[in-house]
Amino acid sequence: MDESPSGGTGTRTSPPPGRTHIGLLDNITANSMDEDYAHVSQRRAAGEKRSTRPGISTLVVVAAFGLLVATAGVQTARQEPAQQRSQQSLESQVRDRRAGLDEARAELAALQKSVARTQQDALRTSASGRALRAQLNRLGLVAGSEAATGPGVRIVVDDGPPTRGGRQAVLDTDLQILANGLWASGAEAVSINGQRLTNLSAIRVAGDAITVNLRSLQPPYTVVALGDPNQLAARFLDSDAGTWWLNLKTVYKLRFDMTTEDSLNVPAAPPLTLRHAKPAGGDDR
Repeated sequence: MDESPSGGTGTRTSPPPGRTHIGLLDNITANSMDEDYAHVSQRRAAGEKRSTRPGISTLVVVAAFGLLVATAGVQTARQEPAQQRSQQSLESQVRDRRAGLDEARAELAALQKSVARTQQDALRTSASGRALRAQLNRLGLVAGSEAATGPGVRIVVDDGPPTRGGRQAVLDTDLQILANGLWASGAEAVSINGQRLTNLSAIRVAGDAITVNLRSLQPPYTVVALGDPNQLAARFLDSDAGTWWLNLKTVYKLRFDMTTEDSLNVPAAPPLTLRHAKPAGGDDR
């Protein structure tokens, strides 16, 4: 038995020749890096570059996107001729409908003229017919369905000159006051810019324009009123409407020019719709 280094007896525990004894903690510390990481570190140290090629999944996504774009382009190219044909068909239908509407309007105008001639011929054949014709003319002048000619006054009104605060414009209420004042002063027929006023006419603003009989008017506004020129002009200037317009002319510099004339024309109103009728001389049943 050999004596141990500690002085006790026992077997020799020293490691075999050629090997070094390492403790557990030292072993963990020395081999803490995984072998794969160590391999990569060695490659980088040797100057190798990492591969920059895209992965398979990336290539698949790019290929799918390209396929979608190509499919959309093909579908668009195929649909474009069909869309063009559809648009051309709609345009052709619109042209045909407009042509048909123009033909119908022309036919309606011709029929209206034919009816008017037949009516005139029938009324001229007898004394009662001629009397009825005269009555229809009088009623037509009152209703506005017949054009009128005679002496009267012509009034031209317009917006005021530009100022720092803006341009003083003629309002729809101003034209309403003017027309009502002429009626109250004895006018027999009134028109504004060629639009005949009747009991169904409306003078109102629509957007930036004043409308009469649903027609947009632009200044200056020419108002024609038939009646006794001297009495009509004097009565209007003495009325509240005349005072209103004289104030507009003085204070806001709106244009207001009135002249008397011996011959003026007032056109007929747009075609009227017959709502109620009864035989002449009959009862109200």
